[in-house]
Amino acid sequence: MTTRTITIDPRVALTEESALVDHYRNRALVLAQSLFERDVKVAELETELAELKARAEARPADLGEE
Repeated sequence: MTTRTITIDPRVALTEESALVDHYRNRALVLAQSLFERDVKVAELETELAELKARAEARPADLGEE
């Protein structure tokens, strides 16, 4: 069995590495945006829940009972 050696031009290797770094950078930005949007939604839901609790507590106790 013969082993062959392939030499990769350093400029090609650098271009590939640069493309991979760009890919990971873009992926990190997408993930950061997703986390930000999730945090905004969680904050909105927490605000809505607090408003609902406040309304429920403000209601007279006999209003919900029949």
